[in-house]
Amino acid sequence: MNLYQRNNGRRIGWGPPRGRRLFVATIIVLVLFIMDALSGGKIRSVARQVGSEVWKLGSTVAESFVGSGFIGSRRALTKENSALTQQIAQMQERVAACRVLEDENKALRDMLRVAGVERGPARESGITAPIVSSFRSSPYGTFQVGAGSADSVSPGNIVLSAENFVIGRVEEVDLHTALVREIFAPNVSSDALLRGVGVTVEGRGGGNARTSVPRQTDVAVGDTIISPVLRARAIGIIGKVSEDSGSAYKRINIYLPVNLLSLQFVYIVKN
Repeated sequence: MNLYQRNNGRRIGWGPPRGRRLFVATIIVLVLFIMDALSGGKIRSVARQVGSEVWKLGSTVAESFVGSGFIGSRRALTKENSALTQQIAQMQERVAACRVLEDENKALRDMLRVAGVERGPARESGITAPIVSSFRSSPYGTFQVGAGSADSVSPGNIVLSAENFVIGRVEEVDLHTALVREIFAPNVSSDALLRGVGVTVEGRGGGNARTSVPRQTDVAVGDTIISPVLRARAIGIIGKVSEDSGSAYKRINIYLPVNLLSLQFVYIVKN
């Protein structure tokens, strides 16, 4: 009888592959059992010897693996990696701290340059003071500096940026701090000169202001606004000029060329 038969065009055998494998394994076991019985148990003896040698070989390999220090080395490497990660984090913190110090040193050098200008022919005395309250947190266009009456700071003192622009005036003084009102605080008006023409500058907050000049006045973006009452110091720059055909005036937008939010120090003119 053939091992395969035709059934609807397909070949079929003794059953699924798993059944065939089980059948073959059963036959092999029976053959080995019969051979062992005929040999008087010699096959079992050989199997035990082979198994013993395999076990010894496996034990030797395992002992060599453990004795090689691989596991201990892995633990040591893990510990060393953790220590290196911590050292890198500490170094990054130190680098960040150094950058902060560099920024502060640069800001202080800039203020020293301003101090040198202010102590020129006019012989005006002043002091460099840190900003101790942010412009965001201070209400009504004010901010606080770390210098006060103990440093001979008094109300009305002019406050300058590193760019030598007036950014405010001291309004209130405590022993070691002072409150400064921004030059362009909201709803604060200041007298100024633009190309020799007297104007009134209205603060809008955030270092911005506006004013207007007669239409025939020759002004341009980038012109500097100065304050005659603040010893002819610069208080802003023209950022935009607008004209309406039916108006007799030009509208002027003014800004401080200073990033108020990043300021760290200011220079207070005492005289």
